[in-house]
This record gives sequence, structure tokens and C-alpha cells, in this order.
Amino acid sequence: MKLFIHYLHVLLLVLMLPALQIKAQQKNSGTEESIAAIRTEFKRINASALSTEEFQYDSAGCVDEGVVTYFLENQEIVKIVESGAIGDGSWTREFYYQSGKFIFCYEQIVGGPAEGPETKSEFRPYVKDDKVIRFMDDKKIVPPTSKATGQLRTAPRLLKAYRTKDFAKVLCE
Repeated sequence: MKLFIHYLHVLLLVLMLPALQIKAQQKNSGTEESIAAIRTEFKRINASALSTEEFQYDSAGCVDEGVVTYFLENQEIVKIVESGAIGDGSWTREFYYQSGKFIFCYEQIVGGPAEGPETKSEFRPYVKDDKVIRFMDDKKIVPPTSKATGQLRTAPRLLKAYRTKDFAKVLCE
């Protein structure tokens, strides 16, 4: 009887394994399709003739000479570029939106000691339905970090800051 139950379990696993593999492939395929759609929208936005509005801000201990540029298509914000510097470091973050929803960010950080080599880091979260579906640290796919969480939190705040112009509150607090 125990042997029969064991064989029954093995048989069930053998029968279920292809279904589990298909489900995993479908999930991966869905993620790849979503990333391809995000990349297509990224290219479309960057190839479009967009109107821009640029704002400057400073905040002691947070940023010197910060700049926020909004890119609009038919009065809708589709891209926001935020850049700044403090000390020996600088950064640029590009936030991309589709129908008012955050879909992608490209962040580059450049810095290093006053005497020594300059370092560069790049981060890219791909976002669908307010969830990170892929996170890249430089060219490597890695699990999302607090960097991705911060970008998810900042993206909708930057949209709202277009009305309030309180960039330091959004970006420094």
C-alpha cells in the first residue's frame, strides 16, 4: 500500500511538472512582453517632439543646483528628468510615464573621492501596475533593492510636484 501511494505521488508530480513549467514560461513570457512594451514606449517618447518646462531648486545638504525638466506630449507628462550634484557626486534620473503611470526609470550616479577614480553606477527598474518587474544594477538583472523602492515612491510625487513646484520636499525628504 505504501509503495502504491509513493508511485501515485510520483505519477502526480510527473503529470503536473509540464503544467508548472508552462506556467513559469508564461509568466516569464509575460514579463518579457511587458519589458518589450516599456522599451518601445521609451524609444517612442525619446523620438517624439515634446514640449519642455524646466525648474531649478536647491536644498542645503541634499542638492546643489538641482534641475527638474518635465517633458509633455499633448499636455500630458510623459518624461521627467531630475538631476543634481552635491559634494563630489552628481546624478541624473529619467522617469518615464504612460497614461500617467510610472513605467521606467534610468538613473546614473557619478562620483568618487576628490583624488581618485570616478565611479559610475546605473539603475533601471521596469515597472508594471506599480510593481517592479525587473531591476537592473548596471547591466545585471538583480532582485529589486531599496533603490527601486525609492524610485517607485518618487515617481508619482514628481508628477504632483509639477503643480506645487516644491521639488525639495519631494526629492529631499
